[in-house]
Amino acid sequence: MPKIQVLDELTVNQIAAGEVVEQPSSVDKELVENSIDAGAKRIEVHLLNGGRQKIQVIDDGSGMERSDALLAIERHATSKIRNFTDLATCSSLGFRGEALSSIAAVSRTTLQTATGSGEPGTKIVVEGGVLRSTETVGIPRGTNICVEDLFFNTPARLKFLRRIPSEVARTKELMVSMALGYPEISFRLTHQKMELVHTLGTGEPSACLQQLFNQSICADLFPIEGSYGPLRISGFLGRPNIARGNRGQQYFFLNRRLFRSRLIAAAAQKAYDTLLPVARFPFVILMLELPPNLVDVNVHPTKMEVKFKEEKEVFRGVLEIIRQGLQANVIKTSWVPSYEPAVVKPATHQSSFLPQPMVREEAAGEEDLPLTAVKPKVPGDKFTFRPVERAAPPEQPVPAGDETSKVEDAPAAGIFTLFDTYLLWEEGASLVLVDQHAAHERIIYDQLVTNTRLRMQYLLAPLTLELSSEQMHTAQEQQALLQEVGWEFEAFGGEALLLRSGPEGMSVDEIQGLFLTLLNELAMAEREQETAPKERMFKIMACRQAVKAGERLSLQERTALIEKLRATRIPQTCPHGRPTMVAIPKAEIEKMFKRR
Repeated sequence: MPKIQVLDELTVNQIAAGEVVEQPSSVDKELVENSIDAGAKRIEVHLLNGGRQKIQVIDDGSGMERSDALLAIERHATSKIRNFTDLATCSSLGFRGEALSSIAAVSRTTLQTATGSGEPGTKIVVEGGVLRSTETVGIPRGTNICVEDLFFNTPARLKFLRRIPSEVARTKELMVSMALGYPEISFRLTHQKMELVHTLGTGEPSACLQQLFNQSICADLFPIEGSYGPLRISGFLGRPNIARGNRGQQYFFLNRRLFRSRLIAAAAQKAYDTLLPVARFPFVILMLELPPNLVDVNVHPTKMEVKFKEEKEVFRGVLEIIRQGLQANVIKTSWVPSYEPAVVKPATHQSSFLPQPMVREEAAGEEDLPLTAVKPKVPGDKFTFRPVERAAPPEQPVPAGDETSKVEDAPAAGIFTLFDTYLLWEEGASLVLVDQHAAHERIIYDQLVTNTRLRMQYLLAPLTLELSSEQMHTAQEQQALLQEVGWEFEAFGGEALLLRSGPEGMSVDEIQGLFLTLLNELAMAEREQETAPKERMFKIMACRQAVKAGERLSLQERTALIEKLRATRIPQTCPHGRPTMVAIPKAEIEKMFKRR
């Protein structure tokens, strides 16, 4: 007997089912997509025990005739395409003809369907891929599929299912996603007869959002729309204050097909780059439209991944359209951000009559790039700002009860320092605090981005730097970019170079350290195929050159810093996405003192 044997059809079906049906939410996805393709306007999903015991999907779509229903449970039987070339123009969510056969192979499945044309409906029962019965039934137009005892005949798959709450959460996330992509369809999800999702299918995206998310989330979402070549994008973006610690609330659709994409996620993250701190991810809902011939959806059994013909152009398009939306709705819409009180755990012991102090987190970037700033000899010179026309005495107090002070009046009203790190003053009915390091970072970064050449100094004696081969390669490749912002250097034989200039106000050691750091970061950007290495370099230079926490500023310097920050493109955050300022309303302060 030969060692190689042809597998029987049942075994083949069970193996194939493993590619399509990974967990209960996979069943939900395939069946809901079939309902959408059938033109349903109402889709209901009911679960028992997270879908392990029962998954029922009911729709009011076109239904199937008896002959089609029997073919639907066969592998590779589909009404969507006739040959491979049809994939190039296929607009339906399903096209392989594998879903029903794969589901039926690993469960006990009952299919009831009717076309509503006067002909009776059909009921089919399949157990583990084996047809058990077929009969005629009287049911309304649409399809009702009940999947019970999922993976009953593949115990290994059953063993690796997640806990019931996790499986329910997956299905809920799927239904939310589908509802976002199809606001004209009414979706309903229940678990153990408890309703988890319900949309009305009015066709209004904003109404759908309100039915899926709480009011505070919806208030911080705004619509976007734009085009970039053949790419069209619509959807919603979240303001930075509703960013999350994971990508769980990023929804991407391509020609109305739900999909996952590192490329699109990276473009969205890049667009929010200087608005969010590290490890925070924006809330985005993006509807992409592209001609079918520019994308391949047949790259994964679950159809959750796609391949773009022009990935770089798609990346640029998504980046540009999101940036336009942020520019119009987030950036510079408000000089002072809204107040969000921090959650502080109550102290268990008080060693002083004063309230327990809050511990300040180290600045992202400031901790990674330590540098003691050099105090400028001339007040205000460190910021290279125009001189302030009027300045108040350093210790002039803020007039009590004055709620109309503006930044323009700040010098007269008084800009004070706290811990030699924060600047504070009264503006409107709020106490405004500014992180001087983060604020100065933003100012320097914007100067670099707008091609403003920073003050550089020529060294009395050129520095001879011995570089690694990678550093030398980067220096040669990026010499024009480095010279653009004032770094002057030349090769000095082998893997050495002469550095002739560096930023003003820095010591020789600091200049050398910053230059080597820039070479390393630019090399990393090249390895990671980063599209904007210049921005990475600018962030590092801004952080290194900015005034540091603990450095005392004169009143003239404080005033100049605030004026210049106000003129930046995004005054609310530093280039790393940390806030530059917070505003505490008078009402919140009165609450602290029990006056309200």
